[in-house]
Amino acid sequence: MFKNYFFLNRLIVEANTSLKGSIITSIFSQEKDKIIIEARNNNSYKYLEISVNPGFPYLTIKDTFNRAKKNTVNVFNEILPADFLLFEIAESDRIIKICLPKGGIYFTIRGKYTNIFLLDEDGYISFFKNMPVEFSKDSIKDEIKRTKFISTFNYLHPFSFPNKIDLDALQLNYPFLGKEILIEAKTRQNNVNEESIVLIKKILKEIETGKPLVISDWKHNLPVLTFNSFISTSGENKEDFDNTVSALNYYISQKYYFEDIFDKRKRIYKYLVNELGRLSNKLNNLKAVMAKGSREVDYQRLGNLLLINIKGIKPGMNEIELQDIYSDNYPVKIKLDPSLSPQKNADKYFEKSKDNKIKFEKTKELFNNAEEQYKKLKSIEKEFLSVEKPEEYQNIMKELKLKEHVTEKKSEDILAKFKHYLIEGKYNVFVGKDSQNNDLLTTKFAKQNDYWFHARSVPGSHVVLRVENTKEAIPKSILKKTAALTAYHSKAKTSSLAPVSYALKKYVVKKKGMEPGKVAMLKEDVLLVKPEIPNGCEYLTSE
Repeated sequence: MFKNYFFLNRLIVEANTSLKGSIITSIFSQEKDKIIIEARNNNSYKYLEISVNPGFPYLTIKDTFNRAKKNTVNVFNEILPADFLLFEIAESDRIIKICLPKGGIYFTIRGKYTNIFLLDEDGYISFFKNMPVEFSKDSIKDEIKRTKFISTFNYLHPFSFPNKIDLDALQLNYPFLGKEILIEAKTRQNNVNEESIVLIKKILKEIETGKPLVISDWKHNLPVLTFNSFISTSGENKEDFDNTVSALNYYISQKYYFEDIFDKRKRIYKYLVNELGRLSNKLNNLKAVMAKGSREVDYQRLGNLLLINIKGIKPGMNEIELQDIYSDNYPVKIKLDPSLSPQKNADKYFEKSKDNKIKFEKTKELFNNAEEQYKKLKSIEKEFLSVEKPEEYQNIMKELKLKEHVTEKKSEDILAKFKHYLIEGKYNVFVGKDSQNNDLLTTKFAKQNDYWFHARSVPGSHVVLRVENTKEAIPKSILKKTAALTAYHSKAKTSSLAPVSYALKKYVVKKKGMEPGKVAMLKEDVLLVKPEIPNGCEYLTSE
């Protein structure tokens, strides 16, 4: 519900009261998908937080915010300071406008194209996130110019509906209603025979005046933001609020908290499954070895037979047949090493006897240790399956010596070290800057199924085409554009045509002792391309 048009509509109506008379003093970002707008009213401050994460876009207001001392970037500085005039929302779209004396800041929720941009009265436009090439500045300006914005709650007055229209037709013709409202209306329609339009308008009234509600169930699902009168969502742990900002802030904190819980649970489960499976296989293998028994006595017997008959052993013999005095004098053939003396051959069997005894004892020790580990993990598994409080997952992680998850942060940090291009608004390409940076790109950043490129036979950058979905084939045109970009970042830049080698990253290896920037390709294909920054290729970073 936090992304629903009408929830946002009520949010901006309430936010207008909260920020009325404020002056925007600072706009900055310290996370790649968020900006913070600092607004001062006399000696008090409010902080408007806007997330443009496509999966989790939101706008909320906080009373406090601790700005980091490092790694923060000022945004839209050219319009500051500026009086906050008003929040508005598009009449039928999830576009929120922060009205300023000489323009506005627009927050557009558009799936993967969700963004924030500044548009002033002179037509100057500046984006927080780079927009794909198909979205021209003029087209965005024209869209904003055509859009009607409102600051009051939208009851759909501007829209005329037929006297009778079913809910599916409503959803088709008015998609900004949102699935949550349609689901709620259908749920109620199953209980009460009432016209669709009447139901929808009742629900909108409840969104405008009702109490927002957060339902939490950490054992099964992420929290849900809804309203206390809605019957389409249910759960045991409910928390209602007087306003949308308080509800949204609580929901955001709960969502992050739940995601952390689910991450811990997933990692513990995966570890237990893998380790129990590994130990089970190990126990079966060791049990099979022990079932065969030790050959200590056999080798001892053969060594003794060789000593008893040592005078009958001739140099250079490969084998000898002797009467086994330990087994009713049955004949036994004993293999010999022709390069060893008779005494050394006997000693070799005594050594085998000793080694076999040690190995068998070691096998029993390994079995006992593995069995103890297995029993301990089964005990932890039982504890894991009966967890009653989310804090218990942290204790289990400590018991299993699992570290906190930090991979994503490291990935974000390392990404900033390379040149970054976007081809056709979809395909991310990363370019190394020097030999050491090339090594970092290839050995630490690139994934096994990414495509790796390098200009053939000339010095140049390592280039990686990120493959987000391994089930989706990369078009040949994208490979050619990446190859052209690779040639452009090499000594072949001024050539009319240049050959570029490429392969999946898993076929590119760096062997021990290789100089910085040097790698070996286990297999390769070659493209002949013109060195250039191709059409549809956008440069995203300037570091």
